Amino acid sequence: MRKILPGFFAFMVLALILNSQAFAHTLFITVEDNEDGTVTVQGMFSTGGTAAWAEVCLEDEKGKVLWKGKADADGECTFKKPNVPYTIIMDAGTGPGHQAREERP
Repeated sequence: MRKILPGFFAFMVLALILNSQAFAHTLFITVEDNEDGTVTVQGMFSTGGTAAWAEVCLEDEKGKVLWKGKADADGECTFKKPNVPYTIIMDAGTGPGHQAREERP
């Protein structure tokens, strides 16, 4: 019995490590041009949760920050559309899969 316990314990630890990937989630963003000079971005995780209060940043092609803000409780944020090509970056915190980017013309 004593020989079985360490092996069983090691098996359980390995199973938990491999199974932790099943709990991972990824942030996705949808972007809508409102046709009034503004753009709305919404963040949602693959698990169905919103990216509430996530940081949103717009950068130009050289990485210069054009605008910074936060999403609301629904994971949405509206900003004035830049006149130059830009990248939207939504950051919902640390961890893999908690940042999404989309380039816009």
